[in-house]
Amino acid sequence: MAVKSTNPGAARYFYMVTFEIAPEDEPEFNEIYDAEHIPNLLRVDGVLGIIRFKDATPNAAGWLVYSALYLLARPDLPATPEWKAASEIGRWAPLIRPRVKSRQQRLGPIVAAELMKVAG
Repeated sequence: MAVKSTNPGAARYFYMVTFEIAPEDEPEFNEIYDAEHIPNLLRVDGVLGIIRFKDATPNAAGWLVYSALYLLARPDLPATPEWKAASEIGRWAPLIRPRVKSRQQRLGPIVAAELMKVAG
């Protein structure tokens, strides 16, 4: 998990993005995501942490499925100019976005009791 805050439990909202990518794009996808995209988004005020996941098996079409869970202080962050600018920096936009087969997004409040106790 990439964390900016000393208390990621302070996050009140989540933003999850799920991507499908071709197996041959996986090494570059991971390198750019970890080395550039995550550090750039962690610079946005209110992004408290980022956790990435990979499904255990490819989907029915053979694509690899990755998700990123962003821990946020505010629910509007993904729509802000700061977030959009940070997501355009580096190789992510020109090299990875065109290779993504699909992208799904979810946004909402964090309601897990244990996480909220830590933040309390």
